[in-house]
Amino acid sequence: MKIFLIIVGIVIVIFAGLIILGNGFNKRNKKKRAEMEMANPLPKEKQHLLAYGAILSLYRLESPRILQVMENREILKDGLSAAWEVNNTEEAVQTLEWLLSEGHRTKFDELLLALKAGQSFTEEEVGKSQECYESAKEGMMKRLSFTKSNFDQVNTIAAWDFDRAVNIARWSYIVGYITEEQAWGYIKRAADAASPIFQSWNDYFISFAFGRAIAYEGKINDIIWKGKELLEEKDSIWNEFNIKRSSVQESVTLDKV
Repeated sequence: MKIFLIIVGIVIVIFAGLIILGNGFNKRNKKKRAEMEMANPLPKEKQHLLAYGAILSLYRLESPRILQVMENREILKDGLSAAWEVNNTEEAVQTLEWLLSEGHRTKFDELLLALKAGQSFTEEEVGKSQECYESAKEGMMKRLSFTKSNFDQVNTIAAWDFDRAVNIARWSYIVGYITEEQAWGYIKRAADAASPIFQSWNDYFISFAFGRAIAYEGKINDIIWKGKELLEEKDSIWNEFNIKRSSVQESVTLDKV
């Protein structure tokens, strides 16, 4: 019994230490992001556009409010090549056009609707998509307090495509594959496409999460913590800007892109 209590105590100490380390890392990262934002300020209308790429930005520990990133340019270029097979201007443009005009939603929206309707599939039919979908739904209900009514409102994984489009445009500009003007053009197209589809950032996050789960067959535990930051922290970019963009905002942004 004594040995058991000692082991439990050690586990608690280690767990508490990991939490402290994690909190310290998050504070340092937020400080770096704030410094980057001060050094590279953007008008509010452009920050609003970047909000549609906020999930992956935070996932990569970057600020969702600016184009610049902390990541080394060469590492970013290697990442674009390895993950996206983007090595030049032509491939960057092709990938961005695909994400904005087709993306994974054209193939997987039908599967999302079938899974929501309660249909069951074998692994031979859909790989790990169904397993990952169920895991994603459970994780969001547990950690973000989402309910069935939240999921009922989302019938597309389009946010998975739009968030990635914003970030691919951003990274392609940084490594020199497209101009800044081109990057803002693609980012605005993603925002314009997303704004009419979703009623809230909750819907947008759920759409992204289901896209990652179904199309990418990926777990979303790491993504959920970014969702908590975006949805729950008062100073987050999502709590500053509405998911909907007005026609006035769109015309102003067009003039400044």
